[in-house]
Amino acid sequence: MPWPERIYEGLYRTSADSDEKARIPRFYSTQMQVMINALNNMPQSDNVVSGTGGIGVLMCNSLMFQRFPLHDGYDDPQLANFYGQALPLVKRGVPVKTVHLENLGYPKTLAGIKVLLMSYSNMKPLEPEAHDYIARWVKDGGQLVFSGTDDDPFQNVREWWNTGGNDYAAPSAHLFAKMGMEPSPREGEYKYGKGSVFVIRTDPKDYILNADGDTRLIRTLETLCAKKSSGVKLDYKNSFHLKRGVYDVVAVVDESVSDEPYRLTGCFIDLFDPALPVCSSKTVRPGEQALMLDVNRVKDRKRPQVLASASRVYDEKVTSRSYGYVAKSPIDTYNVSRVLLPRCPKSVTVDGRQCFDPDKWNAVSSTYLVEFENSPEGVNVMFNW
Repeated sequence: MPWPERIYEGLYRTSADSDEKARIPRFYSTQMQVMINALNNMPQSDNVVSGTGGIGVLMCNSLMFQRFPLHDGYDDPQLANFYGQALPLVKRGVPVKTVHLENLGYPKTLAGIKVLLMSYSNMKPLEPEAHDYIARWVKDGGQLVFSGTDDDPFQNVREWWNTGGNDYAAPSAHLFAKMGMEPSPREGEYKYGKGSVFVIRTDPKDYILNADGDTRLIRTLETLCAKKSSGVKLDYKNSFHLKRGVYDVVAVVDESVSDEPYRLTGCFIDLFDPALPVCSSKTVRPGEQALMLDVNRVKDRKRPQVLASASRVYDEKVTSRSYGYVAKSPIDTYNVSRVLLPRCPKSVTVDGRQCFDPDKWNAVSSTYLVEFENSPEGVNVMFNW
């Protein structure tokens, strides 16, 4: 866990308009620890987020260099030139990938990317070699959408594109030259090899800072994706759904193509609720997210196991009639755990103290809810049936 001393020992305002400070709320530390354990247990998978694949947005390390509120008439509020390329698609349910400019030398970086959105209104390439990889990708059939006016003051800094024998007014001119284009092409489509370059002379921030500002971008993408050669079938929706092992991750965006909620049905543990309730359905509304554990997808359901917990599990011991383990987690935090058992237990002890409560048993999921104060030294938990 990064910076645990900040999380557990830091003092933070109890509200935006209050000077009163306090440590992390106990319910939030419980929820956060459940999240950490879920991420530790979440397996790698070939599953992908639902929606149109193959679209990426280029970014690089210099993205933060231009984050000035105002600089010689230039501003990029809240990295709007990056989000201006990503959000118009995300808000339409298209799962955009980020493509790192410095990693273009690795073949897997552009693997599966059919359409690449980029701009130098918000960043500048640190090395010229990146343009060789982009040009080769376009020549092999990639579809590049370049947005930008290329007139921000950072275009004129003393850098590789205007020194050492180069005399380009902007780094994009060097890229365009690699693909046989004019150094400052007009807005439009340009063929290169098997692929195409689409130039839009608008800074991406204008796509999202102005009402309906993304119309030109979206129409360009729709035209591009309508071509069979693009390899992309654009599909709009207002939700994202990803399955990883027993976990379902769902997000429904607002300001989208509809206000319809997304519904899951099954036998789930709601991991975003620190009480870890079991539910047969989950409705996710616009602006909401959900992380659910599908009990029906648990492997070897006859084996006792902790499915969700605000503590780490150590030293598990299983017999035909019992299941025990040691739970460890930070002091001054509260543990809530959902434990899968073959049947309702007759006895539940925490550090030797009997705490069985029949109301904690959920027959539908075959899980028992156990709660206690956490300890970094370890808490012994035992179930007998």
